[in-house]
Amino acid sequence: MLALMFAALVLAVSVIVPVLVNSAATGVESTVGRLEAERQELAAAASALSAQISALSSPERVTEEAAQLGLGPAQSVHYLQAGTETATSEGDTTVARR
Repeated sequence: MLALMFAALVLAVSVIVPVLVNSAATGVESTVGRLEAERQELAAAASALSAQISALSSPERVTEEAAQLGLGPAQSVHYLQAGTETATSEGDTTVARR
């Protein structure tokens, strides 16, 4: 009787375990497939954003946007040179030694 119960138990385990393993493997394959699709979508979005950054930062586009804002090349350039005079304190109303 004990041998028959043991044989039944071994038979049940040998049938159930492969089904459980197959089920777990199918679940993992499904998750991997879903993650791969998500990775492809994210890669496509990153590529589109990279192209958009390139288009928006092109010199032609920046020049066009600056012109629309009323900006353009400098008419003249002046350079300031730091002097050796002492700095004035905040609130001092003297401007340019006047």
